[in-house]
Amino acid sequence: MRKKVTKIRSSANELYDFYKYPQKLIKYKYGFEITVGINEIGTDENIFSILDIICRHKKNFEVEIWKFTRDRGNLFTLAGKDKFGTEFIDMPDLEFDFYFDDLIVLKKGKLVCLPIEENLY
Repeated sequence: MRKKVTKIRSSANELYDFYKYPQKLIKYKYGFEITVGINEIGTDENIFSILDIICRHKKNFEVEIWKFTRDRGNLFTLAGKDKFGTEFIDMPDLEFDFYFDDLIVLKKGKLVCLPIEENLY
């Protein structure tokens, strides 16, 4: 009998989890501001096009939780939920060259931040 090997998923949030103090916000497109943590991930991992999708989406809940998850190979799904867990968008089959298997980003009004930064702003 063969053992089932489970692949360990790598999360960008685990690597970028050290933003624990408020820092200067950075002006972004569409009237949004982003945190230093989001800016660093955007620069290091080249995900500004994903941030653009998140910022342009007009659901405008108090808090939106966006999860970018690898499905297979370079295909990802971008899904958005409100703070109660109700999914309001699911965009599968986005082809992207992203090292990590997932990333969670929060949108709070006109601010985009990492979950670890949520209560800092």
